[in-house]
Amino acid sequence: MYQEFNAHGVAVPLEVERSLELLHSYVIVRMHIRSGHHLIAARLLIRVAQSISKFPAHVVPILTSVVIECERAGLKNAAYQHAVILMKPDNRNLLDDKYRKKIESIVRRPPKGFVDPEEDLTPCPFCEAPIPSTLLTCVQCQQPVPICIVTGLHIVKADLTRCPSCRFMATRSELIKLVKAGELCPMCSHKISDENALTPWNDITQPRVL
Repeated sequence: MYQEFNAHGVAVPLEVERSLELLHSYVIVRMHIRSGHHLIAARLLIRVAQSISKFPAHVVPILTSVVIECERAGLKNAAYQHAVILMKPDNRNLLDDKYRKKIESIVRRPPKGFVDPEEDLTPCPFCEAPIPSTLLTCVQCQQPVPICIVTGLHIVKADLTRCPSCRFMATRSELIKLVKAGELCPMCSHKISDENALTPWNDITQPRVL
């Protein structure tokens, strides 16, 4: 749908853009887990969980993944909060038995006095204000900020490129790593010939009029 809007020269509605970013955040979690990037995986899963109503058939599996990855990443409060939701009757009955004891254990031992580490701050590509790396709307200029299709974090203008096939934006250094590893574009599954195809890009989409 996103590409159809572009193909016809029609501005992509923000709702469509945000829905795609949310779905893509969920899809690339497994890639980050395989790479051992559990903190990024946890942050992306928290983003997905904040819109859990959009995934009605996958509520319990998503929340379970949130708890597991948050525990691995040291986000104990986030793990506890989502474990409590999982223990509600409607969810508990659908919980996979192999995770039940783990979830129950987390709920029984709330992390009293523990503060989850704050997110790294990276500059908004429009106004340069430092904002949390997973935030997709700048708190300073209020502009929607696109995600990097590799990391799922918001783009940074100083390290930016586009996939030659789907033209979605990515953190150049991270997409180069995927190309060198022989991986496909995380968004369109197109094979990028070599890193020379990933030229630096700084002509980001103009801010939306809000």
